Amino acid sequence: MQLTRHTDLALRLLIRLADIGEERATIAEVAKDQAVPRSHLMKIANDLAHAGFIDAARGRSGGIRLARPADQIRIGDVVAAMEPHCEMVRCSECRLVRRCVLPRHLDRALEAFHAVLNEQTLADITRPA
Repeated sequence: MQLTRHTDLALRLLIRLADIGEERATIAEVAKDQAVPRSHLMKIANDLAHAGFIDAARGRSGGIRLARPADQIRIGDVVAAMEPHCEMVRCSECRLVRRCVLPRHLDRALEAFHAVLNEQTLADITRPA
């Protein structure tokens, strides 16, 4: 399984925010730091804010920061929020769908994947600067 670039950048953004603690960062700062388009990072930040991982404030003293401490943000929850329709295979396109039980096993594997990721928090994957 390979995470999408969207999820990869969401994790990078969260790591960056964990690094700066209570301070707010701007999308422009992080986009420049990560060499990604500002518009793309804005969509990711919006998704993270809607999922409750970051707090976003508009205006002159605005910016983004973690909505809760890094040790309360589980990595599996972030991945699940960023990839809500993750399917390992497309059974709807297969003619063997009625005879095949592979999806059941792949679903169990995906659950195990998320369970392992949920053993780690943002604090666990962030090294102090």
